[in-house]
Amino acid sequence: MKNSLKLISLLIIMALFSCSKEPIIESEMSEQSAAIKGAASKSTVHVSEKPGGYPDGEFIEIEDASSTIHRNKNGITVNLKTNGLIPGNAYTMWFVVVGETSGPPISSALGAGHIIGGSGKGNFSGHYSVGDNFDDPLTAEVHVVIRSHGAAQPGMIPSQIQTLLGGCIDSLTFPQGPGRIWPDSDVVGYCANVQLAIHY
Repeated sequence: MKNSLKLISLLIIMALFSCSKEPIIESEMSEQSAAIKGAASKSTVHVSEKPGGYPDGEFIEIEDASSTIHRNKNGITVNLKTNGLIPGNAYTMWFVVVGETSGPPISSALGAGHIIGGSGKGNFSGHYSVGDNFDDPLTAEVHVVIRSHGAAQPGMIPSQIQTLLGGCIDSLTFPQGPGRIWPDSDVVGYCANVQLAIHY
């Protein structure tokens, strides 16, 4: 008897939940599917043909390099795989969220930092959570910047892989614009944004 009552109760509950007051509209389903598919996207990684990068120089795509961004309402996660970096140099990866109008970026944050090994390959992964001036991760234009901090300097490595100006004497930095990239160098104290991927 108890089992029969449980079964009847369960059937009633299922029937109530299956009755929707509003029909599911096909266009809503399509929009939801598009949003899910658009939550992750891939972009190419570039260096510049001449100092200054966009918009003054032409970008050159780096072979076998890519940046993948995953978006949700809580923030973004990026994995950038690249090559052509200088072995023994310190590098950081930065998120630069660009505004709708010209001018400085809305916000920027450190994603990751590494000393590069002999292959010259880099694999950078990081997450940027919603907060401060970053509140629209699903649609924001995100520039992912690889920044060189020159040759690794003993005693300064934590600063070189965790801060914007770590180890810098000569620094070409964000005031020149988030889309600007410059030649790389293994000179001690030289810092510059050297690679770029853009996610629209």
